[in-house]
Amino acid sequence: MWRATEQPFLRTPLAGAATLARLARNTTDLRTVAPGRTLRGLGHRYLTDPRLRMLLDRYATYSGSDPRRAPAALLTVPYAEQAFGSWYVPGGLRRLPEAVAARAVERGAVVRTGAAVSEVLVTAGRATGVRLADGEVVPADVVVCNADATSLYGSLLPPHAPVRRVRAALRRVTPSSSGFVLLLALRGRTPGLAHHSVLFPTDYDAEFDALFGGGRFGRGGPSRPVADPTVYVSAPDDPATRPDADSESWFVLVNAPRHEPGTGVDWTAPGLADRYADQVLATMAARGLDVRDRVRWRVVRTPADLERETASPGGSIYGTSSNGARAAFLRPANAARLPGLFLVGGSAHPGGGLPLVTLSAEIVSGLIGPA
Repeated sequence: MWRATEQPFLRTPLAGAATLARLARNTTDLRTVAPGRTLRGLGHRYLTDPRLRMLLDRYATYSGSDPRRAPAALLTVPYAEQAFGSWYVPGGLRRLPEAVAARAVERGAVVRTGAAVSEVLVTAGRATGVRLADGEVVPADVVVCNADATSLYGSLLPPHAPVRRVRAALRRVTPSSSGFVLLLALRGRTPGLAHHSVLFPTDYDAEFDALFGGGRFGRGGPSRPVADPTVYVSAPDDPATRPDADSESWFVLVNAPRHEPGTGVDWTAPGLADRYADQVLATMAARGLDVRDRVRWRVVRTPADLERETASPGGSIYGTSSNGARAAFLRPANAARLPGLFLVGGSAHPGGGLPLVTLSAEIVSGLIGPA
C-alpha cells in the first residue's frame, strides 16, 4: 500500500478524483489500496487479537477520524513508523520552525510575526497579495496560505473569488476531531517511563461515538467529551524541556470533540476545562499512572483555545477528517482554483501531522518553481 500511494498521493499535487483514477489504471495497486474498505474492516480481516485491532484503530486518530469510516489506506501510517522510525528533535519540536525561520532569513527572507491577515486580495482573477488587520496591504506575486482551508475559503477570500466549488465541497465534509491537552510539570522522575505511552479504554467505540456524535458510525446526536478517553503521554527524557534535574515535563493528549457552542460542546463553559483536566488525571491514575500528587503546575489547552489561536474552526486539528472511502484522497488541493494562491498545512493535501505538512510545503515549492 505504501509503494502504491507514496509517489502518486503523498509526493505529488492532489488531482481530486483523478488521483484515484491514476491508481485505477493499475488494478493491482487499486486492490492493494482497498478504496472501498475501512481501517476497522481491514483490521478485522487480518488481526485476531482484539488488542491489535484497538492498536490499529488508533491510527485513524492521526487524521482526526473514525476508524469505522476512515479508509484502509491509513495503514500506511503504522508502516511508515515501523519502516522509518520515530524521530525526536532535542529541545522540542519548536526547534524545527526556529531552524526553518533562521534558514529563511539567511537566504534573504523577511519574516514578520504578529501580523494578522484579514483578507487575501484578488485582482483580475488572481491572488495579488494580502491585507493585514491594521489595513496595511502587502502585494505579492504568490500567496501561500497555511491557515485552515475552511477559514481561507470561508472568510479570507472575497465573495467574487472563483472558488465556489471548493466552498461547497468543504460544507459537505466531516471536520476532524480536536484535542484536549494537559502540559504538566511534575516533581520527581518516573521509573521505566517510555517516551510515548498510550493508555487505552475498555470501550474504544464509545470514544468515537462521543467524538463524532451519536451512536454507531458517529451519526445521530451531538458530540460530547469522552467519558473514558484514550490518553496519550509524551514524556521525552530531554533536559532542555524539564524545569530542573529532578522533574519531568509531560504532554498529555486526549481526543476531543470540536468546540461547537449551541450544537455541540462549548469548551468555554465555566469550569468545564478544569473539571475535564481532573477527569483525565483520574483516568490516568485508574490505569496505573497516577501523578496527581506530583503536579507542580499544569496548563490546559482546549479545542476553543486552538480555534482562537490558530483560526481553525472548532479547533479541528486536521481540517477535514478522513471519514469516508475517498476522503483522504480529496482534501483541499495545494494549488487553489484561484491563480497565484497555494495551500499548505494540516488541512490541505496530503494531510495533518508534521511529516505530511512538510510534504505539502515540498509539493507547493515544486508548483511555484524557482524564483
